[in-house]
Amino acid sequence: MKNQLFDWKRFVAALRKEVVENWRTLLFSVIAIYGVMAIFMILGNLITGDDGAAPVVALRYIFVYIVFGFAGIIVASLAFRGLKTKTGRIELLTSPSSTFEKFLVNATVYVLGFIVAFPICAQLADLTRIAVLWPWGGAVNVPGPINYLNLVHQFAYQQEFWPYSTKAWFEVCLWIGMLASPGLYLLGSVIWPRLSFLKTFAAIYAIETVVGIIVMIGISVFSDMQTVALWVAEHIDGNGIMMFFAIMAAVQLVLYWALAWWLWKRKDVISLKWWS
Repeated sequence: MKNQLFDWKRFVAALRKEVVENWRTLLFSVIAIYGVMAIFMILGNLITGDDGAAPVVALRYIFVYIVFGFAGIIVASLAFRGLKTKTGRIELLTSPSSTFEKFLVNATVYVLGFIVAFPICAQLADLTRIAVLWPWGGAVNVPGPINYLNLVHQFAYQQEFWPYSTKAWFEVCLWIGMLASPGLYLLGSVIWPRLSFLKTFAAIYAIETVVGIIVMIGISVFSDMQTVALWVAEHIDGNGIMMFFAIMAAVQLVLYWALAWWLWKRKDVISLKWWS
């Protein structure tokens, strides 16, 4: 008897089905990311006109990582858009693959697949910058390609961006965040298939606002802002606080993905309500 939770052949078949049926959306997303980065890289090179100076190189890594984070949550929010209609729910929820395989397929395509595809898009965009500008600028005004295939490490170790000694833990936070942030919007896609990105973004903003107000009230009651600011400035260069941030990021990672899986299992054809 086949494993009812996970079977490799079933998973591959479901993965192939998802890619074949949605290849236009996936291809358009990849081309859009590549096009946006290529345009901004060309414009950035024209504006700076540098020869690869360290501060400008740091800005390029910062820019690409910001695009990476923003594009990653948008793509993740598309994962369960098939739940928007009853027809889509019937097709998705009654397919022969198991519930776990369906969840894993969407996570593989819209989260892990994006993480693999993005550095390739960034590298191609950088090569496009060189191909477009080199005939007019040459080596003086058009620096050579930057290695975006190791984006997280290079972003974490840019002195101009994070001038502290805790770069190793900062990099750990970035690696965890690569899966935690898309996991949050994957969760949003399960809860709100319609306008998932906007609704998830609004919910996060509302929660952060409420938490921020509570924290500010707590600080004003038990301490003062200047004392807290001095404490943060004193401890931010130590491993302890960055280790704490890394642990908190790992907790969020597990929480978002576990909630996404739990709520996904509760979906049915009739209702979109996440509490049903």
